[in-house]
Amino acid sequence: MKRPITVIFEPEGRKVEVFSGISVLEAAYTAGVAIRSECGGIGRCGKCRVIIQIKEAVEKATEAERRHLSSTELNIGYRLACQTLLLDNAKILIPKESRVLIRKIQASGLERPILLKPNVKKFRLRLAKPTLQDIRPDLERLLDSLCNEFELRDLKADHAILQILPEVLRAAGWEVTVTLIGSREIIAVEEGDTADKVFGFAVDIGTSKIVGCLVDLVTGRTVEVGFVENPQLIYGEDIISRIASSTNDKDKLEIMHRLVIQAINNILGYTCAQAGVNPKNVYEMTVVGNTAMHHFFLGINPKFVAMSPFTPALKRPLDIKARELGLNMRPEGNVHVLPVVAGFVGADAVADVLASGIHESERLSLLVDIGTNTEVFVGNSEDILSCS
Repeated sequence: MKRPITVIFEPEGRKVEVFSGISVLEAAYTAGVAIRSECGGIGRCGKCRVIIQIKEAVEKATEAERRHLSSTELNIGYRLACQTLLLDNAKILIPKESRVLIRKIQASGLERPILLKPNVKKFRLRLAKPTLQDIRPDLERLLDSLCNEFELRDLKADHAILQILPEVLRAAGWEVTVTLIGSREIIAVEEGDTADKVFGFAVDIGTSKIVGCLVDLVTGRTVEVGFVENPQLIYGEDIISRIASSTNDKDKLEIMHRLVIQAINNILGYTCAQAGVNPKNVYEMTVVGNTAMHHFFLGINPKFVAMSPFTPALKRPLDIKARELGLNMRPEGNVHVLPVVAGFVGADAVADVLASGIHESERLSLLVDIGTNTEVFVGNSEDILSCS
């Protein structure tokens, strides 16, 4: 029967409460301790070596452990974190060779002039108060004003906005700022003048790291950049290991999806705090990543991307409400996911092409994106060939 136990990870002295029966690797993840696990926790790579300081606190060594560890090492207390199940309170030392090293990132990159045309726009309104002679409903009053003053027609309002609209209009004295996404939907109605508070967030979900940029959509300036190690690393250094892990255990797909969402929320929270920005003023997020990361972000099983003929679940771009994904920005805000190309050439490859501008040039160009996955592009404005 499972019961609560306490596990301490040295040399940090990180303590965590978990239930007996889980692996040391899973307990480490829960504690926020990163351990190498290139094979995704299936006992193949032997890189997740730890030292168990209370041997009676864990199950006996598995066959996989006896293949990777000598009898001398086992006697000392060496075990594989992914194979060792916890039975009782334990103290575990993580050797230097088993720790995930902190990577450096190139936070800045290629920038080129663009015409600033944000998908998010704000409009300040001063509405006429209702009277016995003018009993238009609140929403119609708002829509009429947007039409008369800014020629905005055929708009819809998010359901959450309808729920708060009567209170907001009256609390604001009928002077509000309305936020539209794509000039088609009202996603915010705020008291007073907030027209200068319009932010977007760009995210690149890499296999090894996740980078986020907070952008002022009024000026086009990048105001803060943040990154974290991709927390999915505990399930494998490479994409194939992670896909195999999520395929063999259905719960792992949901775990890897939540890990990515949590990591993005951490970066978003950090960048907003550094810049003094309220996360509720982030109205749109754009997300890219290779095809596997794209699927994990959306909670889609990527297993068929790894099997011939390597078909993804979808190719087209997506627009999703932030609240549907659990992202800590404006809940009614939009999350735009760029399209994938084919196979493992994903949305990050599309971003490479857009950023470099090779699709607009008549000159034949070679573009290489070197990462845990590497993509190569050759082409110009007429056609582009790519591979991963």
